[in-house]
Amino acid sequence: MALVLQLLVAGVSLGGIYALFSFSFSLVISTTMVLNIAHGVFVVWGAGIAAVLLLRLKLSPFFAVPMVVLFFVGFGFLFYWGIARTLMKRGSHFLLSGSILATYGLALAMESGLGTAWMTFVDASPTFLLPFTLPSLKILGTSLSGNRLVILCLVVLMILGFYLFLRKTFLGRSARAMAQSIDGFLIIGLNPDRTASLVVILAVVVAALAGILYILAIPLNPFEGLPLTLKALTVIILAGVESLPGILAASVLLGLAEVIGSYFLGSVWAPVIGYGILFLVLLIRPTGLFGKGIA
Repeated sequence: MALVLQLLVAGVSLGGIYALFSFSFSLVISTTMVLNIAHGVFVVWGAGIAAVLLLRLKLSPFFAVPMVVLFFVGFGFLFYWGIARTLMKRGSHFLLSGSILATYGLALAMESGLGTAWMTFVDASPTFLLPFTLPSLKILGTSLSGNRLVILCLVVLMILGFYLFLRKTFLGRSARAMAQSIDGFLIIGLNPDRTASLVVILAVVVAALAGILYILAIPLNPFEGLPLTLKALTVIILAGVESLPGILAASVLLGLAEVIGSYFLGSVWAPVIGYGILFLVLLIRPTGLFGKGIA
C-alpha cells in the first residue's frame, strides 16, 4: 500500500508538469497553427535560469521566480514578433513546414547556447536540479515526499488557473474563438495579433515555470528540450489539441506509466514507455484516446 501511494503521488505530480507545458503547447497550435518544436527547450531554459538565480546567485525564490517570469515575457514577445507572426503571415500552405523548420533551428541554437554557457561559466557537469528537500508528510501511515506534494499542489493551482483563464477572461474566450474559426474571429472585429501574441507569451512563461517545477524532483540537462517537446506531442496526440481535461488525463497516464516503469525496469526505460504508449495509440486509435487527435 505504501509503495502504491508513493508511486501514485510521484506519477500524478510528474503528469501534472507534463499537463502544464503540453496544454500551453496545444494552445499555441490551436490559436496560431504554429508547431513550436522549441517548446520543450523553453522548459529547460526556465529550469536552467532558475537554477542559476537560486543556487549560484543565492537569490530568494520570491525574487528569482518573478525574474524568470519577466525574462520569458520578454522572450515570448520576441518569439512571437520575430518568428510566429512572420510564419503566420506567410499563409497556411507554408505554416506547418515553415514552423517546424524555423523552431527546430531555434531549438538547436538554444540547446547549444545553454549547454556551452553552462559548462563554460557555471559547472562542467551540465545538469541542474534544485536540491531543496521539504519535510515529508505521513498519509495513511505512508511517508510521502514533501517536494512531490508541493509540486502537485502548485500544478493543481496552475491548471485551475488555466481553466479559469479560458472560461472567465476576455483573452481566454478570444483564444477559444480564434482556435474555433479565424474567419469568424475577424468578422466580429477582434484583433488576432493581440490575442495570438498574448497567448504565445503566456505559453512561453508557463513552459518556463513548468521547468522550475520539474527540477524540484528530476534533474535536467541542456539537451533534453527536444525530448520534452516529443512528450508534449505525445500527450496532444493522445488527448486532442483543444481538450484541457483530455490533456490532463493523458499527461497523468504518461506520468504514471513512466514512474511505474522506471521503478520496476529502471529510469532508462522511461522514454521507451512513453513512446510505446504513443505507438500503440496511433496503431489502435489514431484519433487519440480522448476525442479528436492532432490530425
